[in-house]
Amino acid sequence: MKEVLDKIEAVIFDMDGLLVDSEPLWHIAEKEVFAEVGLILTTEDCLKTTGVPTSGVFDYWYKKRPWLGKTKEELEELLFEKIKVLIKERAEPMPGVNEIIDFFISKGLKIGVASASPMFLIEIVLEKLQLNSKFDFYHSALLEKRNKPNPDVYWTVANKLGKPIEKCLILEDSINGVKGAVASGAITIAVPEAHFFEREEYSIAFHKVSGLPSLLEWINT
Repeated sequence: MKEVLDKIEAVIFDMDGLLVDSEPLWHIAEKEVFAEVGLILTTEDCLKTTGVPTSGVFDYWYKKRPWLGKTKEELEELLFEKIKVLIKERAEPMPGVNEIIDFFISKGLKIGVASASPMFLIEIVLEKLQLNSKFDFYHSALLEKRNKPNPDVYWTVANKLGKPIEKCLILEDSINGVKGAVASGAITIAVPEAHFFEREEYSIAFHKVSGLPSLLEWINT
């Protein structure tokens, strides 16, 4: 890892499932929202769209089980309201978050966030986890013409950090995120959740670890 550290000048983090343990909260919100139009989703169902932008989640389920009544846009707005409350009340950092961020800061690296969540959720999460002051820039892929798995959001964050993308390290937990990060031209490390760890799609990453504590251990070896 030392040769990688010597190359990089910035680190870009995904947010959901990497900085914050929000996936279970998203599942709660999704189940409640879809139940309003008669779709009863299981946790296994919710896992099928992990890492997919919220608009894509509604498109996915509408194609499989079309509903009447509320539009996809109305349901998406309701989903955001529910997840906002859940994050404020229950969000916790992923293990090793503060340690890995502090390590990169101690090395003089710029630190950014590139998330598929809307800006207001990024701000709520960073405030809840008391990470605001540690990041030099954060940005939502919803403000780009193309969301993940396209690389646009990473290019914007790298640009705002004042660093070439080739000198950025991107940490991502989802398959879509890893695809976008690799496509951006950055060095990419995958940090998948346990139930996705063996998925072949992660093989495109430079390296794969089981969590941020494992990443810090690998860096220090």
